[in-house]
Amino acid sequence: MNRIKLVLIMIIWGSLGVFTRSIPLSALSLAFLRALIALPVLFVVMKMKKSDQLKWSLLKPYLISGALLGFGWLTLFYGFKHTSIASAVMIYNMCPVYVMVAAPLLLKETISKIQIAVIFISFLGLCLIVGDNLAEGYGYMGLALSAISGMLYATIVLINRSIKIRVDNQTATFVQIFTAMIVLLPFILFDGNILSVVDLDARAVTYTILLGVLHTSVAYTLFFSLYTHMKSVEIVSYSYLEPLFGILFSVIFLGETLTLPQIMGGILILGSTYIGEILKDRRFFKNKSTINRSPNIKTSFDVSSSKD
Repeated sequence: MNRIKLVLIMIIWGSLGVFTRSIPLSALSLAFLRALIALPVLFVVMKMKKSDQLKWSLLKPYLISGALLGFGWLTLFYGFKHTSIASAVMIYNMCPVYVMVAAPLLLKETISKIQIAVIFISFLGLCLIVGDNLAEGYGYMGLALSAISGMLYATIVLINRSIKIRVDNQTATFVQIFTAMIVLLPFILFDGNILSVVDLDARAVTYTILLGVLHTSVAYTLFFSLYTHMKSVEIVSYSYLEPLFGILFSVIFLGETLTLPQIMGGILILGSTYIGEILKDRRFFKNKSTINRSPNIKTSFDVSSSKD
């Protein structure tokens, strides 16, 4: 049942690009409305959890990552609207590579030969996709902002790895998305295009509501609930279904076509990062099994906000 839930979540997040293209609003308006619509549902979930009262000092890293999350959504939605969904998805999913590059510098983590190979292969795939998109006439801004979105999420992952004392997932998610809405609010007020929401037809309004409720509130809540029932390595292995569904939906519903360089680039990026993540988690569990277990020792996974 948990695996079915995880596949369902990946399907929901995989459809994000198609939904974004189907709503005639700017990337900024979509990012803001996604947070605004999601917050009431997440607030109810947080209250049902009855979390303990927290110190503000514990929330500081979540406030920072929430701000980055807002800009991450903004840049990703811009990428969806200004380049092919398949390319935006594959470039965005370079996130694990950015973490591999930055972690040894910022967190003093060691980098393995496998990770070095993953970095090299992924950047080769990235060059294939970018070169093909530029040859097809797509502007560089959509590609660049898709990459920036992946970098922002990688930064969120690194921040979450550095947190010493974690709060519960429901509170963390609410704080991050609330902060995302707040940091986007001044840009929305200055831009003024948010008023165009009143001109949306019924279908676009429905899609916008689903973006906040289904793709954010429901998907986030289900995703974090699975961490108490599934191993990290299982969740990682299923998470790579998301970009595959994203590409599939873009072909089926938007009529996008995949070129050979795109396919080869996608295989290099998604294939190498998938193998790298699986090997990393297996090595983690192997090393963990050699440590004398104590009932007073708790193991926490890197439960960061979902990239989508």
